[in-house]
Amino acid sequence: MTPNRLFHYRTFKEEHLVSLLSEGKLKLSRPDKFNDPWDCRLHYRVPADPAGRDRVIEYWKELHRKHHPYISEARRALLAYEFKSHPSKIPEGLANAEKRMYETLCNRYRIYCLAEKPDVPLMWAHYSGSHTGICLEFDARRAPFPAAEKVKYVSAYPAYDVLADDNHVSLFTKSADWSYEAEWRLIAEERAFAASPRTIKTDNDFLTIPSGVLKSVTIGCLTDQPTRRRIENLIKTNSPSVLVRQATLAPDKYELVITPSFP
Repeated sequence: MTPNRLFHYRTFKEEHLVSLLSEGKLKLSRPDKFNDPWDCRLHYRVPADPAGRDRVIEYWKELHRKHHPYISEARRALLAYEFKSHPSKIPEGLANAEKRMYETLCNRYRIYCLAEKPDVPLMWAHYSGSHTGICLEFDARRAPFPAAEKVKYVSAYPAYDVLADDNHVSLFTKSADWSYEAEWRLIAEERAFAASPRTIKTDNDFLTIPSGVLKSVTIGCLTDQPTRRRIENLIKTNSPSVLVRQATLAPDKYELVITPSFP
């Protein structure tokens, strides 16, 4: 179940904050812009048995027929025979398929990363300019955030069946090393590459959200005074109903204090 509110840590970029406050435009990211080099990458399982290898080869033949219809069937059969005669080439073929699928995912999907809490020091350090950025609070009960899904953290790098239809699960699977993030993800399709009419769409990486979904902006504890005043003025000018909060260091703990506090 999606939490009632979700948070997004980010560096302060004036143009992005203004477009969000005044027009409701969220900037989503391509998967290849993430800081985790395994993020959203598929790793295909190499079949160990002859029947499994034959299934993969037949699948490749169908893909080849779809994407290269001008190639003769005789030539296609010869390419398939090459893999059947030399099974050691199948891992290389799967590795090439992984690269192509990753390129497809990066073109097709845009991702908005969300957290359950606004006061995690590591999140501020990693994603909000070493505590000089901001943290956005959203009403997760309102569209589009009920569509967000929780990231699954695993210890072993999962291997997928190249024939499976659920390869998009890689968008929600990360190494257990990242579990401290307790991440949720809102996934959209970039309109120019969309494959489904039923998904959330971005246009040039931006998604427009309804008025009132952004509830507050928390300013980092190390943000300098001029930048702090600039953020406050931008909010007052463009969306005065959005609450401004401030993160500070707790005097006696390794913790952040946010004021005004969250109810």
